[in-house]
This record gives sequence, C-alpha cells and structure tokens, in this order.
Amino acid sequence: MQLDTNNIPQADLIWDVARVPEAISQGMTTPSTIAAYLGNKVPRQGLYYAQAAHTLGLIERDAGGELALTTYGRAFKGYDRPSKQRALRRLVIEREPMRSLVTGLRAGDGLNLDRLAQLIQGMTPLSYSTARRRAQTISQWLCTLGLARKEHGLLVYCGPAPLTAAVRRQAA
Repeated sequence: MQLDTNNIPQADLIWDVARVPEAISQGMTTPSTIAAYLGNKVPRQGLYYAQAAHTLGLIERDAGGELALTTYGRAFKGYDRPSKQRALRRLVIEREPMRSLVTGLRAGDGLNLDRLAQLIQGMTPLSYSTARRRAQTISQWLCTLGLARKEHGLLVYCGPAPLTAAVRRQAA
C-alpha cells in the first residue's frame, strides 16, 4: 500500500485534531483560521491539523474545494469528551494508515520509534528522519488515547482488538 505523505499524521496533539470540526463548523476553513482557532499555532500547523482530521474522516473537501465537515464530523463535533475519545480510538484503529500501524504494533511485543518509522516508510515515500518524526506523533496519539503505552523504550499496544471485516459485517 502506497499512501500520500499527507496521510501520515504530523499534528502532534490528537485533542487539537478533535477540535478541527468545531473550527470548520464556525466557518474557519483555512489553515491560518484553523491555527488561530486552535491557539498558539502557525498556519502551517493549521494545515497539519486539517490534514489529520481529513485522514480520520472528520472533514473533507466539498465540490468547491473548501474544507467541510463529513457526516461523521458533524456528529463528532457534538460529542462530549468521553464520546470523542471513544470515537477517536475507533477511528485510529479502523482507518488507514493508523490501522496498518496498529496491526504492526499488535503483531509483536512492541516497537521502538525506529521500527515504527520503518513501517511508515513502507507505506509512503518519506525520508527516514521525517518518518521518525511522524512516528513520534503517532506514538503520542496512541498513548494519549490509551491505545498504547511506553515500556522499556518500546511502544506497546494496550487497546482493544481491532474489528475484523467479518465482525464489522455481522455488526452492520
């Protein structure tokens, strides 16, 4: 699987990613206005947070190319914090590229950041140094959401088992 580099998160704070739908719903649809809404961020970071919200399926580009909420993003912005945390955990487990990274993390006894960066490089044409920075972001997301913890220099998965396609079909 080869992904665009923008699909690998570079927005460090998952709870600020969760605030992007609020910004969009209030008409803040440019990187600079999103950055201002999130506070203490430069326009480039506003772009990173919007890209992360897009990767998670909370926002999309409308027919005119403007950032807009997805149907799920509209519901998500109204959730309370515990519901948002559950939703973010599910999105991280089920959506690419995080699904593949979580699968790689679950496959062993944990990964260090170098190995996580190598997995990222297998998905996208990022340099090692960039992939390692993105691995730090992903590690932070997983730990913040309670899906992983750090043990002896390794990131260890501690969340629920991802649903298989068969289980998802049965639940539908």
